[in-house]
Amino acid sequence: MRHHPPPSFMRSRQRGAAVVTALLIVTLAVVVVSGMLWRQQVQIRSIENQRLMAQAQWIERAAVDWARLILRDDQRRSNVDYLGEPWSVPVAETRLSDFLGAGLRTDQAGETSFLSGRILDAQARFNLTNLYQSTSGESGLTISIDPASMQAFGRLLQTLGMNAALAESTAQYVLRAAKGGSGDGQPVPRPPDSVQSLLAIPGFTPEMIDTLEPFVTVLPERTTVNANTADAEVLAAVIDKLPLDRARELVRQRDRAYFNNTGDITTQLQTIAPKAVITANTLDVSSRYFLIYGLVRHDRARRLKVSLVERQNVQGSGNTTRVVWSRDADAMPPSN
Repeated sequence: MRHHPPPSFMRSRQRGAAVVTALLIVTLAVVVVSGMLWRQQVQIRSIENQRLMAQAQWIERAAVDWARLILRDDQRRSNVDYLGEPWSVPVAETRLSDFLGAGLRTDQAGETSFLSGRILDAQARFNLTNLYQSTSGESGLTISIDPASMQAFGRLLQTLGMNAALAESTAQYVLRAAKGGSGDGQPVPRPPDSVQSLLAIPGFTPEMIDTLEPFVTVLPERTTVNANTADAEVLAAVIDKLPLDRARELVRQRDRAYFNNTGDITTQLQTIAPKAVITANTLDVSSRYFLIYGLVRHDRARRLKVSLVERQNVQGSGNTTRVVWSRDADAMPPSN
């Protein structure tokens, strides 16, 4: 005969199974709800990050406009650009609300904004665009290498401990890019838009590019070097037969009393380095192109940008500025 468990045992067993099932359902619901809440939190965080980055971007744009205003005001005051002017003073990291004044608020829900930056004279550097020149003749426009600029770039490379022969290959590369190729079936090189573009030329390394960065730039057109803002290495490169130690002495004299015109440069050179030769249309005491660095920290958002600004004196509308390009920067240049 088969033994049947009492009814009370069956009922206890069924209640236990029901409790386990209920616990499994509750656990599954908690997991599902937790996942939904986590995804929602991630989406909210992403939206907040996008908002913070957008706000930081607008703060950075406002900082560039403020720097452009300083450059325009400087041009109205003087036709000479030197390192003692207000535009050359770096802005240390400052709380934006303190910078603007107590009457203006830039915080929201406890967020804080910090701004730092500086303006650099782009014409204090050697311009790679100077490596080629355009001349008009009976046969039309002719583009060729500028020998004087190529020699100056070679002197700069040598001063920085690099192979001066790279100046010729760099000039050939820039010339081919300006011409849109050389007609030999080789790929057309991309026109250089920064010092990093030199990595496309055999012989340059990332370490060399880092060394060249403070002394070389690429501007949209041929430019002169501002003798009031250039480093001694650049002056020793663009002024023929000017040793580096004499160039440093020239910089010391300049820092005590800036050059008002190119005649002042010649007068100083006659005393410091009588054999030095200034090539025509090489030096000046004013600039048109400037680099604006801006670092914005808005809560957890961070933006470091560099913008190239051209300052013009447009007939009929006074002086004006325009942003040529704006890019992400790796680091803020150190203060001298």
